[in-house]
Amino acid sequence: MFTPGDRLGKMGDIYFGERILFRKRDKSNRGGISFMPRVGITAYDLLISCPGDVNQFTDIIRECVGNFNRVYGNINNMEIVTKHWSTDSYPQSGDKPQELLNKQFVRECDAAVAIFWTKFGTPTDRYGSGTEEEIEEMLSSNKQVFMYFLDAPVNSSSVDMEQYKKVQAFKEKYKDRGIYFIVRDEQELRQLFTNHLGMHFLPLAVGGKNSFEKEASPVLKIKAASQQEDKDAIVEYSGFSECKLVKDKKKSIISKITLLQQGYLEAREEKPSEAIEKKENSLLINSPDLNKLLGKSDLMSGKIMDADIADEWKTIICEFANENGIEIEEFFWNVGNLKKRVSLIVPFYGGGGTTLEGSEEEKKRYETIEDLYWAIVDYNEYMTFFGKVDQQGLVDLTVANVGNTFDEDIDVKIIIKKNHICKTKDIAIPEINIIEDILEMRFLGYAYKIKCNDVIVEYTGYPSEKPRMDYKFTENPFNRPSVQEHYNRNKDEYSEELNRIFCYEYYQRDDVDILIFHINYLKHNTVMAFPSVLVFKEIPDSIDYEISSKYIEEVVKGTIKIQK
Repeated sequence: MFTPGDRLGKMGDIYFGERILFRKRDKSNRGGISFMPRVGITAYDLLISCPGDVNQFTDIIRECVGNFNRVYGNINNMEIVTKHWSTDSYPQSGDKPQELLNKQFVRECDAAVAIFWTKFGTPTDRYGSGTEEEIEEMLSSNKQVFMYFLDAPVNSSSVDMEQYKKVQAFKEKYKDRGIYFIVRDEQELRQLFTNHLGMHFLPLAVGGKNSFEKEASPVLKIKAASQQEDKDAIVEYSGFSECKLVKDKKKSIISKITLLQQGYLEAREEKPSEAIEKKENSLLINSPDLNKLLGKSDLMSGKIMDADIADEWKTIICEFANENGIEIEEFFWNVGNLKKRVSLIVPFYGGGGTTLEGSEEEKKRYETIEDLYWAIVDYNEYMTFFGKVDQQGLVDLTVANVGNTFDEDIDVKIIIKKNHICKTKDIAIPEINIIEDILEMRFLGYAYKIKCNDVIVEYTGYPSEKPRMDYKFTENPFNRPSVQEHYNRNKDEYSEELNRIFCYEYYQRDDVDILIFHINYLKHNTVMAFPSVLVFKEIPDSIDYEISSKYIEEVVKGTIKIQK
């Protein structure tokens, strides 16, 4: 008479799992004898998944299973068969070690039992340990997991504290799922596990309801996106001021200055009579008397004057140079005898009303200095904008459904100490020269949406996105918008995108600010990102939340602590 354990240890070709137990011919048996157990036995595979410091408790697991089979199994034509990597795995190649075990027997098991004390185990490619991966494999298949944590004294001098911390973190991870028990010693484990075996397997034998199985129910909670476990939320700062875009712009500016310093032009040759003429021309340009204007210049050809570098350009360039330890000499600004012709008639179809007249070398230097000026203006606006963004603390949160069924019509309320949270009006707006680029690169989504991955799904309740408008082909050429009007349109577009991402309802009550958003549907075992990161001008110690939904009768309340 072979016992299941004997067959497993010697033959390795028994088939289990809510199916009829039978015996294949043993090819090593040269006599050709085939052994058959009694007909109609239903066998269930029980996976023993434990780290190495609880080996003595695995013997108790096998003892309890043996007693169950002897007392209840025979009379109910059922049998529980234990599976463990030490007895049920074999050498194989072609995949990762844990995945090979999963394929060989883990996924075929009908239930699992796990015991933890001080060791967590060796990490796998997907999880913190092989035991954790096996547990998750079972849970994801809606199979029963018996999990126990040993609450026995620990000698800190002989224990790997990093491993022990992982055990405690894992325990914290499952504290709200009701799937583990605390045991103090071997006797308590023996009593609890014996009871749990009966509660789970006996109803299966008689076709009744499994009293150990929990009712289908969603379980909602708020957790930090950056933390896989239930830990304090961490405040992060963006650091855009040090990004590659800004560094490249700064590098390009310094290169332009260096290029301009490699060769200078002679100072302007000024004739004695030109000083008087220059003064007259200056008065002439500002004169309202058109007859005077026409007396000194051609209306169609325009006014000719010296093309000197504007004081504003000098100021901006010198400020950048001083901040970066670059010396600008006075003859840096020389553009020879370059002139510029200013048109007295405003062109209908856009374009400049000024042209340069002089040598190619003079024109090139003037245009290079002008380009340098605008490059610094652009750089300064980026530094101002990114500097404001970088000052604000960011906290990324998610809504997790850790239950065993979906939920719908979910309202999430976030409660924060007053005047700590940034609302949309507190978010920086780019200045006139860079706002177009900021919109084109879709900066707001990159900066303020929570990054999604294989664990976190994107928020699904955003308002519909409006397409970007291109005014170049819609504007009347005789009624083109001014620079300021175009900037105002860009600001409106920026604000619309900001409100789309920060799609919260904002309220104030007593000494708190309240943010509310809605989720239509959240699948079980799913983590969904908030619409945006929470942006703070002052970091609070904690964030309170309330969640109400269609399938949870009472309001879920909780607190997220913030690690500053």
